[in-house]
Amino acid sequence: MKRRILLMTDFAIYIVDPDIDALKRRISLAAVEKLCLSELSDNFLAIIIPTEYDLLMASTRKTEIVTVLVDATKSQSDYELEVLLSNRLEYNATSELVKEIDFEETEGGVRTRIVRK
Repeated sequence: MKRRILLMTDFAIYIVDPDIDALKRRISLAAVEKLCLSELSDNFLAIIIPTEYDLLMASTRKTEIVTVLVDATKSQSDYELEVLLSNRLEYNATSELVKEIDFEETEGGVRTRIVRK
């Protein structure tokens, strides 16, 4: 896990590295296909971008991020962003590497396991 700053505008998502004050990634909202979340109360969110690699993030503001992304996409394109709820998610960590995340409710919290596919 790496600490990052997430900025959103009406047209794009920006990922900034706060340690070196550098833009690490810009994702056009038009490129986002869907959002994947678990059904449990964890902080993980996967932003699926079919034209490039996906973005997996953990944030205590997961609900707010999803709401803003859905609203921004709808207001700019009349397209409603799909939000997929599942306790097993797949995402493209790189262009050649697919990972699977399993979420499992345990006593006292949620167990998250990330494995190569």
